[in-house]
Amino acid sequence: MHFWKKYDNIKNVNDYIFKLGGGVITIQDVAKAAGVSVATVSRVLNNSPSVRPKTVEKVMQAVEELGYRPNFLGRNLRTNRTKTVLVMVSTISNTFTSRVISSIEKAGRDMGYSVLICTSNDDERLENLHFNLLKNRQVDGIIVMSTVKSAKDINALGKEYNIVQCSEYTPGANVPYVTIDNRLAAYEAVSHLISLGRRRIAYLGVKNHFTSSHLRFHGYEQALREAGLEMDKSLIADGDYGYRSALYTMSHMLSQGSMPDALFSISDRMAAGAIRAAKDKGIKIPEDIAVAGFDNTDISYISEPQITTVSQSPSQMGKAAMELMIKRLSGEGDIDNIIVPHKLIIRQSTIL
Repeated sequence: MHFWKKYDNIKNVNDYIFKLGGGVITIQDVAKAAGVSVATVSRVLNNSPSVRPKTVEKVMQAVEELGYRPNFLGRNLRTNRTKTVLVMVSTISNTFTSRVISSIEKAGRDMGYSVLICTSNDDERLENLHFNLLKNRQVDGIIVMSTVKSAKDINALGKEYNIVQCSEYTPGANVPYVTIDNRLAAYEAVSHLISLGRRRIAYLGVKNHFTSSHLRFHGYEQALREAGLEMDKSLIADGDYGYRSALYTMSHMLSQGSMPDALFSISDRMAAGAIRAAKDKGIKIPEDIAVAGFDNTDISYISEPQITTVSQSPSQMGKAAMELMIKRLSGEGDIDNIIVPHKLIIRQSTIL
């Protein structure tokens, strides 16, 4: 008899797999071996909490003994779910971003989801390719950590697809996001410098489309204004988040005769580069210039001196972003945004 003739009665091939050297193991076979219904096996395989632990154990023992493997592709076609979430970032070179992604991936795994990571390099054409995966139902949702799209575009996508923004968000976009209060965090860091008696406080930032960059500058402005300090434009400079960029930018500032007595930088790598530039010119940290950074990344505590910085929790942020996504996938209506707490960590770069 021809091999396939044995299986002429198969009604739904998505419930079957073929084993080398031996025929087809079906979900019905698993149910029979475990002494339960097919519906019960299905609930166990889909991690339903309604099944008793002893029943789960019997079903999983049968699955293992028979070598049954569900056809997930077939199941995805039937349920219109891939159990996969895409994380879109500008770049993974940033240490903080990498730690957030790791947290998203862990939370997703705990919730039964796979996580894909795509970089866009802030190129809208690449972003469109990534969003097409969502439009084509190849992923269930996208967690966006960076986008150059307008609020109007994000709103249009968010009405039809499952989108969550994480860390960075687009003002005016009606999709849920998780972030920290960047303005308040910067305000507290600069206020700390002012409390030390510093009056010429430099600012080292980045000119880009990120909401965090703008809010951290607003926090810097607010702290100066409330302390009655005038903003000196010669003490404001921009880099690119990198160590070498800050080394060059701070060296240029100091060579122009603009001597601050404190510096607030919107990233730890830039703060470390600025410290190196100052030390190369014989300037002491923190005696001559007190320095505060942002993110509490590795470089902040391996630098010499260790850098006072704003700590935001990548583990909390990533987990919260995945939880927001699950709420969207569950069809919840209005979802509140999440503001993750931050903390100012004071180290030797501001106080001996």
